[in-house]
Amino acid sequence: MNVLTFPQILDAVSILELRKEVQYFYPIKFNRWVGIHDEPENTIEKYIQDSFDFYLSDSWGLWFENTPWNEIGKPVGFEWWIESLEEHNTITLHSNHDDSYRRNNYGIMRYPLLSTETHLTHDIDPTTILNTKQGNYWEVYDNNPPTEAVFSAPEEGKFVVTDPRYMRGVFGRRCPRLSLCYDVWHYKPKHLDRIGMVSKPYDCKFYKREATLPMQWLGTTKILKVDIGNKTITNKFPTKYNEGETWKVTQ
Repeated sequence: MNVLTFPQILDAVSILELRKEVQYFYPIKFNRWVGIHDEPENTIEKYIQDSFDFYLSDSWGLWFENTPWNEIGKPVGFEWWIESLEEHNTITLHSNHDDSYRRNNYGIMRYPLLSTETHLTHDIDPTTILNTKQGNYWEVYDNNPPTEAVFSAPEEGKFVVTDPRYMRGVFGRRCPRLSLCYDVWHYKPKHLDRIGMVSKPYDCKFYKREATLPMQWLGTTKILKVDIGNKTITNKFPTKYNEGETWKVTQ
């Protein structure tokens, strides 16, 4: 599957500073934008630009699929948001796409170059990533039901990079699970603006890390039924795992 994980990419002080600002900004109500060459106005914007430069600047076209209405181009900026389970226990299955374009163009889908998630807390409730992809039109899916799924358990500073078309979600408990997510875009989707909250950007310290692929799970599994479009699928997931681990399960 098109999923890469990096173990803790920030030192402890950087995680603390980034988490502190994410908690201060949350909730932000709408997804936000920062351009690749914008002067960062806060720690979040600086972290997004720096993490991209450090880990993804040579691999932004890794999994992109051209369509007549969504041709590949160089990165121009980042759509970002804060993901939290503090007020609920589920993030329903979804792909990452230009929802404004989809709503105004008869369900035609446009996708970013890459999707990322930076975990800022430890937790055992994983992000579930299926190898079912949303297609070129709304409610069209490729490889449904899925044949593989990746389960990525959070750990402070863990950095996860995925194919934006994959259906993904979180099914767990109401807990202080907190992540900063951003998509890498080759154009600026409409209705995205900078957050306009100014603080002194902290210069996060990054570790030199190599990306790894998910390990194959060979143990026993449990079953969770979820809906994709008009289908209910049986999703197999690991019975035991630790914080920070990433497993691939054959479905």
